[in-house]
Amino acid sequence: MRLSEPRRPVAVLDYSKCHPEKCDKGICAAVDACPVKVIKQEAPYELPEIVQHMCVGYEYCVEACPLKAIRMM
Repeated sequence: MRLSEPRRPVAVLDYSKCHPEKCDKGICAAVDACPVKVIKQEAPYELPEIVQHMCVGYEYCVEACPLKAIRMM
């Protein structure tokens, strides 16, 4: 029997709190904060998406989001 590895926390976006129009020029601050670049935003003012299976849990995105729309789970 193999023991599974502990699950690492990943970034989760709360879309009810995310409002890119309130960010500087519509650019999500968390996109630039992530060194692994797992947060994607197709264009200014569009909602960002997190590629969760690539998230390594640095939490820079959580600190960067002024709307507190990202948390680690």
